[in-house]
Amino acid sequence: MSPKAVGPLAQSDQIILRLNKLLAAPGGLSTLLSTFNYTLYILTHLETKTAPLRTRLLLLLGRDATIPAGPSSIAVLGSLLSQARTTIRLFGLLPIYAWARQLAQGPKPGQDTVLYATTVTQCALYAYYQFLENVCYLTDSGVIPPSWLAKFSKDGGKTAGVYLVAYKAWCLGIACDFVKLAREAQLQRQKKARRSDAEIKDIDNYIADKEFNAKWWNDVIIPAAWFPMGYHFAQFNEGGFPGFNLGVMGVCGVVAGWANFKRLWDSTTAA
Repeated sequence: MSPKAVGPLAQSDQIILRLNKLLAAPGGLSTLLSTFNYTLYILTHLETKTAPLRTRLLLLLGRDATIPAGPSSIAVLGSLLSQARTTIRLFGLLPIYAWARQLAQGPKPGQDTVLYATTVTQCALYAYYQFLENVCYLTDSGVIPPSWLAKFSKDGGKTAGVYLVAYKAWCLGIACDFVKLAREAQLQRQKKARRSDAEIKDIDNYIADKEFNAKWWNDVIIPAAWFPMGYHFAQFNEGGFPGFNLGVMGVCGVVAGWANFKRLWDSTTAA
């Protein structure tokens, strides 16, 4: 085999093996599907926006510029992945239950009560969201009869209104992250204010403060990326989040999940 062909084949082999390791890692499948799904949303949006330019280029080249009716293959694949992710989330209440069970034991020794209360609230909101999404998805799929949902909703068993309540709970759960981050920053300022002159000059404290700041800003990125999407779907105001579209949703999802995807991808290099 030509040496020029061996290099690309070996690289493709390594990528496939690393993807296999990523899928085998805890949360690897959902992380990969999420990143891929939101990337397809970006591509679908760009494909739509560049349609006039592509038409002009094809006309200049003397080719058929007719755009096929219906969604593109990229859009269809994005929709398929979204449905697959929703199906996987049917089991999302299990880790939330484990989280709630741990929180039910009470705050850990020395844990701030505000942080603990906010975490409990967030857990309850996410559990409520996941339960409602499961009910709506199973109803739309024909597993649960609409008559059962009609007993608990005012719109005759339609899932649109229930989805809206679920998204409101999800958005409020995201907002809890901002509360926790604000409280962590406040506690850190109080901790630094109590230090003596010697502690202020201590190199270990300087390094710890630097690590805290780096982690804090990295933690801000995730809820900041999810919030526009949560706010838009929750419809707290008419029209949702200003300027929101499929491309913005794709960017939000990729940014929010990138750190976790990179961590899992980097871990696949280990022997």
